[in-house]
Amino acid sequence: MLLLSYPCGPVSANMIFVGRDGAKTVAVIDPSDDALALAILRDRGWTLSDILVTHRHFDHLLGVAGLKKATGATVYISETDADGLRDARASLAAMIGEKQEPVEPDVLLHDGDTFTAAGLSFRVLETPGHTAGGISFVCDEERCAFVGDTLFQGGYGRFDLPGGDFSALSHSIRSVLFALPDDYRIYPGHEDPTTVAGEKQSNPINYEGLWFD
Repeated sequence: MLLLSYPCGPVSANMIFVGRDGAKTVAVIDPSDDALALAILRDRGWTLSDILVTHRHFDHLLGVAGLKKATGATVYISETDADGLRDARASLAAMIGEKQEPVEPDVLLHDGDTFTAAGLSFRVLETPGHTAGGISFVCDEERCAFVGDTLFQGGYGRFDLPGGDFSALSHSIRSVLFALPDDYRIYPGHEDPTTVAGEKQSNPINYEGLWFD
């Protein structure tokens, strides 16, 4: 699988390009910088077919409108978090004075949905807790999952922002993501990738939940 990750945007969110090995058509997950994304596409001779958004926060979607306008790519997001693409208050961009151009999603996703993007098959897992409509994109053929801010290497997403809920977050990690096979690679919205096995063994969600549940 072709996979390139670029930390970018206001808080260094991972903008991840994926596709088939050697392919010239790619998808992007959580683009927060459309100018950078377009430069990468141009420099590598890629065509962008799809834009996948894991959740409603501005640092994962500020580049969506520009990319949609420039490429016509299909935009996917959960129905519950779709307002983040339309409203700077819902995405929290307004809270920090960040400008956000609204854009309408093309496909509203729900738990268990499947779709193909850039030649790769994805299935959707609802993983709320960081936001009410957070989702993860699982690519079983490549044994990996793109989880946004639900799970990090040695940590997990905030649950103190609007729509956050620790009980939901704990369930999303322990009962949904940890149910994936141990060898699956986890690509989070910030910092480095990890594995299901590694986080099952050492992630603090395994014991911190005792204080929050």
